[in-house]
Amino acid sequence: MDNRRKYIRISTVVPIEFCIVDEENKRITPWLQGFTHDIGRGGLCLLINDLWWGFWDKLKTRDAKLLLHINIPFKKDVIESSAKVAWASQEKQKDFYRYVIGLQLFAKEQDAKKLFHYALFHKFTPLAATGAMVTLFLFAAAFFLKSHMLTVENRSLVKSYVNILDRSSGLKEFIDEEKNKNASFNEIRNNLSEKITLLETQLKDYAKVESNGSGLLSEKINSIKKEIEILRKESDFLKVKQKEYNETTVGLKKEFKDLGRAKIRAEDKIIKGVYSWIKNRQDLVSGLVLSYEGDESLKKMSFTYDQALAAITFVILNDRERAEKIFDFYLKKVNKGENIYNAYYTQGDCAEYVAHSGPNAWLGIAVLDYYKETKSAKYLPVAEKVSDFLLAMMDKEGGIKGGPTVEWYATEHNLDAFAFFDSFYKITKQDKYRDAAEKIKKWILKYAYTSYGPPVNRGKGDSTIATDTYAWSVTAFGVEELISLKMNPERILEFAVENCEVSVSFKRKEGEVFVRGFDFAKFRNCARGGIVSCEWTAQMILSFEIMADYYKAKDPGKSREYLNKSVFYSDELQKMLITSASKIGVEDPCLPYASSAQVDTGHGWRTPSGDRTGSLSSSAYFLIAYLGYNPLKGEYLSLSLKEIYETEPDKFASKAN
Repeated sequence: MDNRRKYIRISTVVPIEFCIVDEENKRITPWLQGFTHDIGRGGLCLLINDLWWGFWDKLKTRDAKLLLHINIPFKKDVIESSAKVAWASQEKQKDFYRYVIGLQLFAKEQDAKKLFHYALFHKFTPLAATGAMVTLFLFAAAFFLKSHMLTVENRSLVKSYVNILDRSSGLKEFIDEEKNKNASFNEIRNNLSEKITLLETQLKDYAKVESNGSGLLSEKINSIKKEIEILRKESDFLKVKQKEYNETTVGLKKEFKDLGRAKIRAEDKIIKGVYSWIKNRQDLVSGLVLSYEGDESLKKMSFTYDQALAAITFVILNDRERAEKIFDFYLKKVNKGENIYNAYYTQGDCAEYVAHSGPNAWLGIAVLDYYKETKSAKYLPVAEKVSDFLLAMMDKEGGIKGGPTVEWYATEHNLDAFAFFDSFYKITKQDKYRDAAEKIKKWILKYAYTSYGPPVNRGKGDSTIATDTYAWSVTAFGVEELISLKMNPERILEFAVENCEVSVSFKRKEGEVFVRGFDFAKFRNCARGGIVSCEWTAQMILSFEIMADYYKAKDPGKSREYLNKSVFYSDELQKMLITSASKIGVEDPCLPYASSAQVDTGHGWRTPSGDRTGSLSSSAYFLIAYLGYNPLKGEYLSLSLKEIYETEPDKFASKAN
């Protein structure tokens, strides 16, 4: 029994061939077969089923000798050893006898260790595997729980944040109405006071005449007294009502301020969440960022324009490594002599073998913005490739056509190209870039800007209204240069507000909100009705910031008006924050492309499908505007929404004007 305790039970059956030998190690039986799963350091337990008759008598003899061939599974070499019977037993089964024999091994030390280690491995491997599986399960459960909690937290954050914005805008509008009512009460009471004063003067005059005792004016005097009494009662009534309104307004103002502070507390999480949403969609291999999430037809697409916006966002948030991953992708394409195309699959393959001027120019702008921040010339070959492409698209008048396979000219593309060449010249001081910028500027003045009708045409011979051309006119040229070009930037933005601002119902999973923002076009000309473009609204917000920045010293009152506009539209835009139907991450907040899915923008493409489709361009441009950065000039504004929200938590604009 003591010997049996030395064995280790294992679950794997090891096949054994054996024969019985005499004292001179000569076989006295044929080779027989058995198996074992009990193995010790110096022995093993041999199991044999239905042993041939006559062999049992030889085996049960203590100290009987055997030769063994032990076949360890998955091992090429067979262990050969001699053994001696230490004990033996016979067990009756249903149809046969099972023989259990304890053997003392006389194997080589190396073979004995190999056999014993195999036994140890198979004893503890199931336990280790089970432990690993349990650990992995617990880790996965903890990760899932944490992700689920973050997802719930993000959904709750966005829902409460949008409710704060919606309640705030409604309250401020009501407070403004109360102010107007109060002003109206004051005006009416002043008019009543003037009437009472006038009647009292008349009453004194009549009283003097009546003092002669004629009695002719007594009826008139009584009538004036009654009228004065009525007017005083009316004035007193208005005074009471005015007091009630004021008391109501005081409470609403307090609630409004409390909401403002709550908004500030949540805003930092929202901004970080939007940025996290962008980061989590960057492919770790290609470096490209997914453009849309939620539209199955676009689920693998990365548009070059969107990559430029993502790279700019990474740069201004000091996440340069992520920006470099995007630039590395395009630098490899340029080094291979390939064109820069409009769209790629996020894994890196080209998805759209079309090269347009606008996306190229924006990628070049992003590279130059990176250079201004880092002074690293590593990616300037990408900018040079963009320059060569745009110069090849330039006609003799200086206009940049849409691409090598088209004949149309877009104002938007020419504004992009102007900003690119202007910035490239300031970096390199090369005359060819300055000359290109000047030629494009002259073309824009000739074909895009007008002194009659819409101040900005969509393109050459195309007077269609495109909101981005209004915003980018201010962003690309700046206020001062527009004024020097005899273009009124205030009128440009006023026209955009008058013709492109819309108020729409945005249906959210959590409920419906009403939003004011900017359409892609003059919505009155669109049968679809108004829709809010999140990206183009963010462009307008940045334009208002630029105007506020320009007038900061020149006209503080006007500066505040434009700043109020930017804050107002920013708050309105953030009402459209959603948590994307994410397969990655924890449903961080982001912005959709537009307030309606699958509708015509008015410019040749439709908005993405899906009621919870997150948009990279919308989310990135919102962050760019929020941080007060002008990407077309590569410079920060002295005023930004971030600064205003942080320094003036109680001052939120309720109206755009």
